[in-house]
Amino acid sequence: MAITMKTKTFDNRKIKIDLIRAMLTHVPFDGWTWEAMEQGAIDISFEKKKTSSSRIEIFKDLFKNGSIDFINVFSEMIDLEVKKNYDLIDPKPERVPEKIKKMIMIRLNLCQKYKEAVRSSIALTAIPTNAKTSINILYRTCNSMWRIAGDKSTDFSFYTRRISLATVYTSTLLFWLNDKSNDNIETEFFLDRRLRDIGKISSFKKPFSEVKKFTNNFDSLKNVINIKSVFNFIKKINNTKNSSIS
Repeated sequence: MAITMKTKTFDNRKIKIDLIRAMLTHVPFDGWTWEAMEQGAIDISFEKKKTSSSRIEIFKDLFKNGSIDFINVFSEMIDLEVKKNYDLIDPKPERVPEKIKKMIMIRLNLCQKYKEAVRSSIALTAIPTNAKTSINILYRTCNSMWRIAGDKSTDFSFYTRRISLATVYTSTLLFWLNDKSNDNIETEFFLDRRLRDIGKISSFKKPFSEVKKFTNNFDSLKNVINIKSVFNFIKKINNTKNSSIS
């Protein structure tokens, strides 16, 4: 079905998601580029009466920051699908670690057919100029999972839970990228081990001393999103929490 932009009142969000979904099959060959988006746009007949150069101008207006905006919308798309899939589970897990595990595995399974696109996104999110958006992307995913799991915290545990999940999710994601086992069973075993970190969060009695200890598990995260310390991440989460996406 052809997708056409008719007025200024068109649904930008839906158009963006449709374009990102269409470009994903081309990302393994062309990267997160305008060319990949153009090929995807052709596939779904987006503004098919316009020239390629005219369509690219439309893309640049929709995705002003280029590739990092593509990745941002892609991650949001998966966040929404995780919630949709989790909501369909009946009965749902009862314990919080089981809920978190289920959501992470749902997310990775949804991304399975996009694995090469995810792999190429890692390097782009690590670029220093993309650090702010990368933090926002990671925060949104972790915050969404905690909210779906029923978390309503507003005190310091709000931060520790999201930091903990960020490290668990990021390290599991990196492991998953190289997992060739059937049904990602090795990733699931890896995740089970890492979820022990989540279990420690509820017993935090001295938050800052515990967070300092937690930096031992922070290497995978800081290497991917280009931050220097867990305290720097807390600062960034605080800024993000008070932004328009919270």
